[in-house]
Amino acid sequence: MQNRYVADIGDFGKFQLFRFLFNAPSPLANRQLAQIWFLKEDETHNNDGKYIDYFERVKGSDEQLEAIMIEIIQRGKREVKELEKQKVLDDVRFFYPPIPSNYHDRKRWLEEALMFASSSHIVALAPDNGMALKCHRAERRFNFLGYHDRKPNPDKYVFANEIRAFYNLQNIEITIVYQHLGRCFSHDKQIEVLQEKLKKEYGYVLAIKHTPYSPRVFFFLCKKKERYDMLEKLLQSFVNQHSMFWALIDRR
Repeated sequence: MQNRYVADIGDFGKFQLFRFLFNAPSPLANRQLAQIWFLKEDETHNNDGKYIDYFERVKGSDEQLEAIMIEIIQRGKREVKELEKQKVLDDVRFFYPPIPSNYHDRKRWLEEALMFASSSHIVALAPDNGMALKCHRAERRFNFLGYHDRKPNPDKYVFANEIRAFYNLQNIEITIVYQHLGRCFSHDKQIEVLQEKLKKEYGYVLAIKHTPYSPRVFFFLCKKKERYDMLEKLLQSFVNQHSMFWALIDRR
């Protein structure tokens, strides 16, 4: 995550989804969310984060969230701290110390992030690009990468060992992982491959795709089937209301 993305279309979609899932009257409203930002320094070599002209398209879908995002943009305060101040969610804690670019400091950062999330019930991981992967285009498959694989630009990714560490926290019931869809092969095939691979690792995995501009997906890793079943119903209800921008990926 970079501050320049705050209040863009992807950010609006994310919090539109999270508000539906975790604010009252949702049955998950009593479960605290820890938002781990994986915040990195804003880059200047491209125009990412420019999609802030979307409000006519989403008008009426979440009027309170629309007002918050418009105010942040108008005041020139595109920072994750502003989302915290504006209380976009009823029961959320934000972790936004910058993500180190070297592996030694990153391990200390991870320890702090795990401690921060340990008392929450749900944790959402928001790396800049998503999971650290190696794409095998011809075979249409991915390898999940860990620290030892030394992927370039590590501050843009969450590693497999980090996902497992958050998932294994005693109080955590649901781990949410953001993934930006790349060019390795078709987006739908990427989701299928990643969801199946995550299911082998974690068992109960749901995926929902946000489609406008640059498509992205949120994977929900559930420890228990009861949470999976509840979440599936909530996500389907959300998609039924917002099918223009969202699609639930059913891989049962």
